Amino acid sequence: MMKQKTINKLFYFFLTVLILPNIIQIYTEGLGLWGNMVNIIAPIAFYILALTVGRRIGRTVIILFPILFLGAFQLVLTYLYGRGPIAVDMWLNLVTTNGDEVGELLSQLLPAIGWVVIIYVPTIILAITLWTKKRDLDHTFVKHWRKSGFIMAVAAILLTTTVTISTDFIPTNSIFPLNACYNCTLAFGREKASAEYHKTSDHFTFNAKSTIDPTDTTRQTIVCVVGETSRSDNWQLYGYHRPTNPLLTKQQGLTVFSNYMSQSNTTHKSVPILLSLASAEDFNILFSTKGIMQAFREAGWHTAYISNQQRNHSFIDFLGEQADDCIFLHDTANGGSKAMTTDSDVLTPLRNQLAKDYHKLFVVVHTYGSHFDYTDRYPKLMAHFLPDSYNGAKPQYRQMMVNAYDNSIRFTDWLLHRIIRLAQQRGGATAMLFTSDHGEDIFDDSRKLFLHASPYPSFYQLHVPMVIWTSEVYTKQFPNEADALHRNSQLPASSNCVFHTLLTLGHVATTYRNDTLSLASRRFMPQQKRFFLDDHNTPRTYEECMQETDIRLLKLKHIIK
Repeated sequence: MMKQKTINKLFYFFLTVLILPNIIQIYTEGLGLWGNMVNIIAPIAFYILALTVGRRIGRTVIILFPILFLGAFQLVLTYLYGRGPIAVDMWLNLVTTNGDEVGELLSQLLPAIGWVVIIYVPTIILAITLWTKKRDLDHTFVKHWRKSGFIMAVAAILLTTTVTISTDFIPTNSIFPLNACYNCTLAFGREKASAEYHKTSDHFTFNAKSTIDPTDTTRQTIVCVVGETSRSDNWQLYGYHRPTNPLLTKQQGLTVFSNYMSQSNTTHKSVPILLSLASAEDFNILFSTKGIMQAFREAGWHTAYISNQQRNHSFIDFLGEQADDCIFLHDTANGGSKAMTTDSDVLTPLRNQLAKDYHKLFVVVHTYGSHFDYTDRYPKLMAHFLPDSYNGAKPQYRQMMVNAYDNSIRFTDWLLHRIIRLAQQRGGATAMLFTSDHGEDIFDDSRKLFLHASPYPSFYQLHVPMVIWTSEVYTKQFPNEADALHRNSQLPASSNCVFHTLLTLGHVATTYRNDTLSLASRRFMPQQKRFFLDDHNTPRTYEECMQETDIRLLKLKHIIK
């Protein structure tokens, strides 16, 4: 039989498990002395009061299971990203990420999951045991700690109020688990806004028109390829030492934009920024407007959206569905395959679109690119950099992971080359734009960061490629746009430029088109101050959201001064 002293000591064990995420955040969040004190004292006061509501501590711990779950979730994210709370975007990823991606990720995070299991599973088992066997805390012990909890709670309220007023400390951003709960409520709000999108944007129109001479019989074709998780630093076109772009480096008519950055490190935000009026500076405009497919349709173009990603009932789906033809390769309801495939599968529906006798054709192709697990993104026969297999996402396997990642970039090079050839075969004035939604961390430095979508972005998550190819016919027919592309290729630009650049390339006129954001216009204005769209949909400068290591890399690459 468990002794009373032992049961009382378990109070300290449960308290330690509950406060563990806050203790770790002392070393990860950079909250300063007073911020750290608030982040420890306030939760401890709450936990002490909760654990001493009654003597049956096992039952109380089980009631607190949601907080234990949040703690486990927070520890895994800290392992992944190094810092940051359970963000709004992470909550949204739980409902927008498909099962295949989740399985791939979890299979590679065994170290973090292992620690979570070691810490939290015994805690839950112990709590259930105490509850079922009615092993309770001593009455005097409970009374003593309840009194201490009230005193600490008063001190926590006074301290939190003082620190919040006198500094930039925000409790809902910095105190775990308050920040996780607050972000969860924000995520529900965004999901609600997403569900109502068709109503809130129903009456929107671009009033778009084509400025191309209606008597001109030349075929017009624009293909926009949206990549996934591709970062510039592993592109040969951007100075990488490996031959990851053997075909594009030889491609005539290709313009490389060397000073280009994504405004988001999450797919569900970055892709809408590419395909709509949304930007880091005004992301909420997305909820009441339509996207690039609608604008081209109004201007008389036939539009098609081809995706190698699964539907997830997000704005990406909604924007794609505004096309005349919307094709999700994994839409099982329409005969698609549920199993993930390589991006070469987009070529067949693209070839079918290009073969049709449309005078003006605009196609958006959304690929799976270089999304983790990297070895699944290219055919094994096209593995160039070896060895490319690894046993979990661990720093010691970095070289093998980079080999696999570089193979995925090389496969993207092959895919884009094929798309250009198909567009050339169609003839006429043709252009292709490629960019990636965001980049990726692959244990690049001492921080050992991995993946993307962290609350605080890294240099590698935002530094992405953008290239535009134009045919000889396009260059001759539209010399102003072709010249502007070359003029602007080294100027500072962000992903919110893509929407306006595509409209200019297609000569789609609308009052919503902003030529100062169009890389195909001589009126383009270099973006001297660029922004990142943070977790609360607020624009942040790089200095506000990046670490010194990232700022140093930005300066080294001449992206900022």
